[in-house]
Order: sequence, then structure tokens, then C-alpha cells
Amino acid sequence: MNQEANGQQSFVDSDTLPIIIHGGAAKAILEMAGVEFLGPVEDDDLFQYVKLPPGWQKQPTDHSMWSKLVDEKGRERASIFYKAAFYDRNAHLHLSTRFAVSFDYKRSEEEAIAVAHVTDCGKKIHSTDPIRMKNDCDWEAQDKAKNRAEKWLKKHYPDWQNPGAYWD
Repeated sequence: MNQEANGQQSFVDSDTLPIIIHGGAAKAILEMAGVEFLGPVEDDDLFQYVKLPPGWQKQPTDHSMWSKLVDEKGRERASIFYKAAFYDRNAHLHLSTRFAVSFDYKRSEEEAIAVAHVTDCGKKIHSTDPIRMKNDCDWEAQDKAKNRAEKWLKKHYPDWQNPGAYWD
């Protein structure tokens, strides 16, 4: 565990990002946002040197193998996995979308209703109307709430699933 925590801190303090960036246009999206890719780190097949735009930074999360890349407004632009264990090193990056859908499990458990939320960088901007659940495992009601939230997003932000859309 110490190895991962030390690895996370070393990574966050470095001027690198993983070479593996998931998503077809992900690297181009980062470049359009101002990230400059400067080439691979010598003798390390996991990382490449980068210059981040002004105000952008890497931040650790509560989990020692995950960090995030945030922009100048503090919005998460990517999640980054780095396992620093010498016997199983691995690293990759996934871009984040500005908007997301989440299910309200607390209301599901406490009130037996299905509600989904639309978030903008983690802040709730829309909630679906409650749907009465038949039981605590009513997947149909949960799916219906999620579909309603996605329908709202498609109406207001048709390109919401594109990690390069709607940032500024």
C-alpha cells in the first residue's frame, strides 16, 4: 500500500501523463484544451512528458491508485490510474465528460423511489420525477429514471457524452 501511495504522490508531482489514453480522440481533445505532449519518458513505457495549460493540475484522490486531472476552474477533466507496485506497474487515463447521470441510491433505499440526477461537474442541475419502486431491486424503475435523465440531457446538451464538449 505504501508503494502505491508513494507512487501516486510522485506521479502527481511530476510533469507526466500516462501514454495509454483511452478513447479514440482523447489525445486530440486534450491537445485542443491546451495540453502539450512532449514525448515519452526514457526507460519508462508507461509515461510521457506533458506541459499542462495554465491552472491545470493533477490531484490525488482518496484511493492511492487513482488521481484526477483538473482544469483551471477545478473541474475534473480526466481520471488517471497508476499502480506503482514494482511487480505490476500500470497506468492509463480516461477523459471525463462535463455532464453525467447518477442514480439516487439513498432515496431508493429510504423512500422506495427511483430518481436519477443530472450533474454538471458533480453539481446537481436536474432530477427526474420520482418513480415508485415495487421493491428495493426494481431495476425497471431504476432504468426508467436513468433513461429520463439521459433524455433530458440529450434535449439540453445533445453532445453530452463527448468528453471534448461544453467545457467553455
